[in-house]
Amino acid sequence: MALLQVFNCELQQTDFQKYLFLANQEFTLSKEHYGFLPYNYGPFSFQAYADIRRLSNLGLLSIGKAVKLEYKTDYLSCLKNIDRAALEGVYAQYREVKGKSLIKEVYSKYPYFAQNSKIRAQILNEKIKLPSLEISQSLFSIGYEGRTIDQYLNTLIGENVSVLIDVRKNPISMKYGFSKGTLFNATKNLGIKYIHLPELGIESSKRHNLDTFSDYSRLFDEYEEEVLVRTKKTLEEIVELFNRGHRLALTCFERDKQFCHRSRITNHIEKEIGCTTRHL
Repeated sequence: MALLQVFNCELQQTDFQKYLFLANQEFTLSKEHYGFLPYNYGPFSFQAYADIRRLSNLGLLSIGKAVKLEYKTDYLSCLKNIDRAALEGVYAQYREVKGKSLIKEVYSKYPYFAQNSKIRAQILNEKIKLPSLEISQSLFSIGYEGRTIDQYLNTLIGENVSVLIDVRKNPISMKYGFSKGTLFNATKNLGIKYIHLPELGIESSKRHNLDTFSDYSRLFDEYEEEVLVRTKKTLEEIVELFNRGHRLALTCFERDKQFCHRSRITNHIEKEIGCTTRHL
């Protein structure tokens, strides 16, 4: 909202994302307020987009092609000096750069964020050197605990994951971006296939009273003996995806694989394919 204030209370949505990106990228902030990933029109923050919609629902912003402040409050004065200086720095350096010129500036300086752009060829006459990505088949696992949706998706992009396999029983999360529908749409737009395999999940009722590593180990031993034994066909399907050359990532909540049942799934698959899992 302070960024909008600096730019006279109104910005086109694409410009807004680019200016916010530049504030995070080029100017010293008190912390990384938003993460960005390479999306349809360059650097994009899902979390910032969600915050804009929330503020619109509260009546503080209006959104259409442009994002507009509804109340001309002095939001800048609420910021730390370092953050206020960063936003004012973006305005001073880039206020005359808008639209396609702003996108070209960002693409040229930060080619990583142009790699998934639908308009890269229209914006840039010259070729830019895009990051090289691994293409060989690989197996990963990743938990979203402690990550924003932007950080999480950036990790998948950086590893060139082609298939994301959700092994949660109930793919619902209070954390923005990680419920099934939102995660499916986000990965689809990044060219990552999302597959939900609820049969590989653990019932929520069995996750009570897990206080020690031994508690988790007992639960996962039981999981191996019961669930993995009766889901051999599903595990074979994962192996088949790997054998087709895909870069697979199994996902659940816990960041530490030792406290997540996906570690037992990857252990089983490793024995079948002779490959070591990289836990991201």
